[in-house]
Amino acid sequence: MLVSDLPPWLIRASAFVFGALWGSFFNVAIYRWPRGMSVVSPPSHCPACGAPISPWRNIPLLGYVGLRGRAGCCGAVIPIRYPLVELIGAVLSVAITEKALADASSSALLGDALLEALVYFAFAGGLVVATFVDLEWMEIPDEVSLPGTALGLATASVRVWPGPEAAALGAGMGFLMIQLPFVWGYERILGRRGMGEGDSKLLMMIGAFVGWRGALFALAAGALQGVVAAAIVMIGGGSLSTPRRQEPSDDDPNDEDPDDENADDEDVSPGQLKVPFGPFLALAALEYFFWGESLIEWYLSSMRV
Repeated sequence: MLVSDLPPWLIRASAFVFGALWGSFFNVAIYRWPRGMSVVSPPSHCPACGAPISPWRNIPLLGYVGLRGRAGCCGAVIPIRYPLVELIGAVLSVAITEKALADASSSALLGDALLEALVYFAFAGGLVVATFVDLEWMEIPDEVSLPGTALGLATASVRVWPGPEAAALGAGMGFLMIQLPFVWGYERILGRRGMGEGDSKLLMMIGAFVGWRGALFALAAGALQGVVAAAIVMIGGGSLSTPRRQEPSDDDPNDEDPDDENADDEDVSPGQLKVPFGPFLALAALEYFFWGESLIEWYLSSMRV
C-alpha cells in the first residue's frame, strides 16, 4: 500500500485516537515511575482510594469529560494533567504522522512512513513523560532516557534522518555537553552539581534521534527559553516547580535517596527559584524536530542583515 492510497482524514483520525490511547499510558508512567512502581502491575486503579478503574471510565479524554473531572469510585478530583497529557499525545501523533507522510513521496510505501512516524512518536512520548515528571519531582527517570537512547541509535539506519553517524555523535555530544561542565566540572569547582545527570541523559536521547545539530539546538534554545520562563515567574513571585520528596516504594520503605544522580535539585537560581531544565530541553527538541532547520536558517539570515 502506498502513501497516496489512504485518504488523509482517515490517517489523521487514526493517528489522533492512537496518540490519545498512548497518552493514557504516558499518564501511568508519569505517576508510577517516580514512585518506583511498575507500569504493568497492578492494573489501572484510583490513586485516591485504590479501587480498580473500569475500562469505560478509562477511555482517553471522553472518560474525563463523562466523569466531570471526578473519580467515579470515590469522587476525588482528577488532576487536569490526565486529559492534558492525553490531548498532547493525540496532537503529537497527528503532527508526527503528517510530517512523516509529507517527507515521504506519494509513491513511497505507507508502512515504511508509518513505521518512521511510530519511532518518532516514541521519542516524543518520552519527552512528554520526562517533562511532567521533571515538573513535579525535579528528576528525569532513566526509564525514559536510556531505552530512548537505545531506540534512537538502533533505528538510525532505517530513518530518513539524521543518519547513524550523526545520531551516534549527537548522543555522545548531548551527554557530554551537560555532564562535563554542569555536573562533573561544577561539582569539582564548587563542591555541588549545577545540574542533574537526568538532564545529561535526556539530551543524550535527544541527540540519538535528531543528531548533534539537534542536540546543540535543544541545549541552546532550551536554555534561552528556560531563562525567559524563569524571569517571568520570578517577576510574578512564583516557582516553576515545587519538587516532591521521593516516596518510598512498597518493596522497600527505606529506599529514599536524597542524592539521586538523576535529581535536578541543583537547578536552583539565586532566591531558591526551582528551575527544572528537562521541560525546556524537551520543548526545544520538538521545535527542532518540526522546524529546526528553518529556524536555524532564519536565525543565520537575520544575523547577516
